[in-house]
Amino acid sequence: MKDKKQTEKNSDEELVDLFEKSSSIQEKLQYFSKIQDYNHQKELLNSIPENEKYKFIGKIRSAQGIATALNNLENDDNKSKTFNFIAKQFKGNNIGILEMLTKIDFNVTIPSNMLTFQLNNINSLNLDFLINIQKHTTNHSEMKFKINEYESDSTNIEYSFSEISAIIAKIEELTADISKEMDEANKFYKIYSRISSMMIYDYDSLNKENKAKIDRDYYWSICKYKRYKEKQKEIKKIRKNSAGLYGGLIDGKAICAGYALILHEALKYVGIKSQYVVGYNEKVGHAWNQIQIDGKWYNVDATWDALYYQTYGQYKYMLLNDEDFDKTHGELSIRRTKTYHKCKNKFDYSKIQGLSPNEIENIGEDEIEYV
Repeated sequence: MKDKKQTEKNSDEELVDLFEKSSSIQEKLQYFSKIQDYNHQKELLNSIPENEKYKFIGKIRSAQGIATALNNLENDDNKSKTFNFIAKQFKGNNIGILEMLTKIDFNVTIPSNMLTFQLNNINSLNLDFLINIQKHTTNHSEMKFKINEYESDSTNIEYSFSEISAIIAKIEELTADISKEMDEANKFYKIYSRISSMMIYDYDSLNKENKAKIDRDYYWSICKYKRYKEKQKEIKKIRKNSAGLYGGLIDGKAICAGYALILHEALKYVGIKSQYVVGYNEKVGHAWNQIQIDGKWYNVDATWDALYYQTYGQYKYMLLNDEDFDKTHGELSIRRTKTYHKCKNKFDYSKIQGLSPNEIENIGEDEIEYV
């Protein structure tokens, strides 16, 4: 135990010296794993027998470093076996596996029990990234992607490789002309106005979901649990498109959860902080966002604004403080996600280029609407 603690305090140069003096593979592996600088590890790998290198490559800290070491192995069969060995160690860090797949120069088949990738968000994905994965992964069509956002809809949805590719293509299209230098207010407005124009409310999916829920509750009440589970699966299937990223971006139709999730992910894609919010009254639940511009938080409801803008050519629920938002959302706003931010400030709409004052509808007193 004392020796182990000592190696943790040693410098890279000292660890390299200890590595070179060690006679056993196990000792060498212990020192190798403590080295911080990849260049040192890269040099030391040359002294490891080919049949033992897989153990050491798994101790390299960066996806780029691992990929480079894999590419330097003698044959593709050895490369593929080593990749699968290392991938098992990355099971809880799936973005690391994906990064490796974009940098290797050989083909791999991902084990069947490792084909579902849990991602915190879509920020790390782009089309070039996915094209490189497709190029070197023989079973990429079997890959599934889950976005681990806080809202339940998102965490319950799995996207195929083709679906996530289509989603990323649309997100890139949605944010294509938004530069890093653009201020946050105008970044937000470009995305928000496009979503308000390109998507319509998916009433068909909502009606199908409500009918399926009635049937599900009925089967529960008469203890027909098999039929109850079938209806649960049907509801999940209905919500996959309308409440997820695919329906609104690809088909142009979504319910409130889809509007809020798409806005949430698109804003984060360009570096704007967003929170997905859910509120409830006695009859329905509703989803919207709170977003941060120049350090201040505001409420935005893309679902209601899309309908309002497409009908009247005005925005009514964009960048509101809590006082004005509560006038329109009533109990939905009061009974909402506990982690919501306080929105105290009125937004200055003159900050947004190309937005006419006539396109903003003023909120009246005690005004409550439900869609």
